[in-house]
Amino acid sequence: MSSNDRDHGYKLLGKRLAWALGYVPLLNVPVWLPELLSGRAGLELTDADVLGFRFDPSGKASKILIDCKSTTKGRAVDRVLWVRGLGEFLAVDDLYLFQARIPQNARWLADQLAVRCLDQDDLSRMERHLGLDTLKGPYFDGSGYEQLHALLNGFPKASEYRALARFLLGGVWTLPPTRRVPTLLSLGEQSELRQKLRADVLPHRVLVLQGTLALALNLGLLAARLNVVDLLDLENRLREELHGGGEALEQKRRYLAAIARLTAESSGDSKDVDVDLSNFPRLLELVNRLLMRRNVLNDAVRDIDLALHYVASGHSKFPRNIGGAPHSLSGKIASDILSLFVSSNGLNPDFASVIMALLPEATQLGSDEVGVTSREMMSPEQLPLMVQAKK
Repeated sequence: MSSNDRDHGYKLLGKRLAWALGYVPLLNVPVWLPELLSGRAGLELTDADVLGFRFDPSGKASKILIDCKSTTKGRAVDRVLWVRGLGEFLAVDDLYLFQARIPQNARWLADQLAVRCLDQDDLSRMERHLGLDTLKGPYFDGSGYEQLHALLNGFPKASEYRALARFLLGGVWTLPPTRRVPTLLSLGEQSELRQKLRADVLPHRVLVLQGTLALALNLGLLAARLNVVDLLDLENRLREELHGGGEALEQKRRYLAAIARLTAESSGDSKDVDVDLSNFPRLLELVNRLLMRRNVLNDAVRDIDLALHYVASGHSKFPRNIGGAPHSLSGKIASDILSLFVSSNGLNPDFASVIMALLPEATQLGSDEVGVTSREMMSPEQLPLMVQAKK
């Protein structure tokens, strides 16, 4: 996204709204057809203008989708139906349509389909009412995203770096949920990336942080599938989640045991059956902490996203409270997720210090950087009250 994007302003406003509601807002998320169906890698269906994830202290994971159209051309009714369909496909909880003009018939249909519609007048009032214009800095003004986009798309087209960037931006979401975390923890094995990625090269640091963000989001979704009872036997429950359920796990164990027996008979060397990831103990420890600290998980993921944008834009620090919780806790968990990504993929340990290096020593926000914390976030149900008179 750049200033040449005609929906540039609406997308940034959507990002600030999603942040104020407590989400981790992602821009221009590609929606790909799975490779097994298309026969091609990266066949794009469409993209989501603003797609946000939120992990509540209760353990629930929520998604928000904001579609942005600054033009008055085209039928708003068709756009409402399109947003509803994309929302169903992405399993989104809260749907919004930002469009310059929204006629009455489209508003009526949107109300039936639970799509919140806001036109230019509504958006101006909302921005003033929620103070969204006070959210400043490279994360909110688009400069961080613009630099990030340039870095991730600046690799040669045929390089393994470009392939990795495309996978982290879109391909990872085409995988079944149970395969995402294991895949993200074994990327270093592809094309010997563990030996090629250098911590002193900015695009490489951005790639690692982008991978960490994908890992953090999927760890949050994984944690949402677990509950407090699972803590009693978390090791086994985590294995089940990573292998597609209890039956799939048992089937895989039997299959590996059979292979081991055949190998032992032919070579005379017996080996124990191991279905775990090489870094499973560390993953287990982190998931346990995330379940015990659900109230900090959301802010930790937001810290990772902030770090990604601040590193891409060349900043060395970001404001202390912009993530919504004291960085001594959320920043530490964010750093631990980065450390897990780095160690599991066999990357240079210097990558693991990136987030901690960004944490500020000062306790006050600068005058030019203001953040809305998760304690101040509004519930999605509050927003329609501001625009219902217009309907």
